[in-house]
Amino acid sequence: MNANPEVTSDAPALDRGLSVLEYVVEASQPVSMKELSKALSIPSASAFRLIKTLVQRGYLDEINLSQQFYQPGNKLFQLVQFYQLNHSLHSVARMPLLDLAERTGQTAQLAILKAGSVMYIEQALPKEPVSIVAPLHSYIPINVSAAGKIICSYLTPGELEDVLVPENLQRKTRNTICDAKALTEAIGQSRQQGYATDIEEFARGIGCVAGAIWDSHDRCVGALGVTGHVEQYQDKARRDHIVASVLAIAREVSTLMGYAGSYPRP
Repeated sequence: MNANPEVTSDAPALDRGLSVLEYVVEASQPVSMKELSKALSIPSASAFRLIKTLVQRGYLDEINLSQQFYQPGNKLFQLVQFYQLNHSLHSVARMPLLDLAERTGQTAQLAILKAGSVMYIEQALPKEPVSIVAPLHSYIPINVSAAGKIICSYLTPGELEDVLVPENLQRKTRNTICDAKALTEAIGQSRQQGYATDIEEFARGIGCVAGAIWDSHDRCVGALGVTGHVEQYQDKARRDHIVASVLAIAREVSTLMGYAGSYPRP
């Protein structure tokens, strides 16, 4: 068991907290506060504060038997699942993103829903990149993102209500939808047609299309889309080509993620 409280640290409280977490995770059964304090040479009062904080944050679960015992909490499993999903999406989508950028001549992006916002975790640039593209790993409001709309279209009503709170909605242009009711209708339309759009809602002169990505458990785990000059979305033939390309590549990525269900066609 890797418990080393003697390691010198610039943040001793954090170091002790991580030692506690590692000890509980590596233990074969729930452990008591007394055992943790003794094994890690942490004073009982300090161990109590650390453990209570980890319990409050969901990293540890408290079990009340004859005395209190602790085991890994759901937060740890959620983080592991989140990491595995993102890592899998990164590796699976990398080549399809390049293909999509080449097919459309636009910036292809891979997005996930995180903390009530959209985060782009990967992208592929065309030969002539668009000047205005949301940066990677930044939080983008749901209401200015085609990816956000299509992901939200598969949330439950309760989940959608939690996401469409005022602090998550920002006005970027005069086309931005900031009213929760109107945005809910736009999200519903996105689900009905199988893809979502952003026409000068994030920035003037910019358009986007996005389709959902599904995994082997029939869950929408992200979105794949493109960003380009708005003129390309105002021409019907060009727009139809973009939508078809996005849905084809999103279907390909979903299949690589193990999805075996049907997928919308334009």
